[in-house]
Amino acid sequence: MHDQMLTLFDDCVSSLLLLRGDLAANRRVQPGERRSTALAAIAAAERFATLATQVVTDADRESARPAEAAPVR
Repeated sequence: MHDQMLTLFDDCVSSLLLLRGDLAANRRVQPGERRSTALAAIAAAERFATLATQVVTDADRESARPAEAAPVR
C-alpha cells in the first residue's frame, strides 16, 4: 500500500504542478483558461481521492481477513 500511495501522491502533485506552470507562465491568459485549469485541477484531485480510497479500502479488507491457521500435522 505504501508504494501505491506514494505513486498516487506523486502523480497528483505532478499534474497540479503542470497546471500551475501553465497559469504562471508569463503570457496573457485566454478567456476561460483559469476556469479550465481549475476544473482540470479538481479532476486530478478527484482522481487521486478515488484511487487512494480504493487502495486504502483494499488494504483495510486485507488486514481484516482472519489469519489462516497453520496446517495441523
